[in-house]
Amino acid sequence: MIQEFLKSTLPLDSSVTLKRSEIIPDSEIAAARSEAFEIVSDAGETVGFVKAWEEDPSFRGYVHFDSDGNVIDWKVFKGRLQS
Repeated sequence: MIQEFLKSTLPLDSSVTLKRSEIIPDSEIAAARSEAFEIVSDAGETVGFVKAWEEDPSFRGYVHFDSDGNVIDWKVFKGRLQS
């Protein structure tokens, strides 16, 4: 599950939540499953965005954007995550 993966790897503080967004699938990464999320503050303001993908549980990643669409962080994970 991509949302659980993000909650365990994306450095967010407790004053924000992830809200799933609709995205158009990218035909170039058709083998990968992807999801997009808004990062929403407790006040209801969108403070950022995340696009995440998962080819299988051992190869996944995300791109974290600020509210203006600038990239804050980009991570790729290869191998199983430790719990």
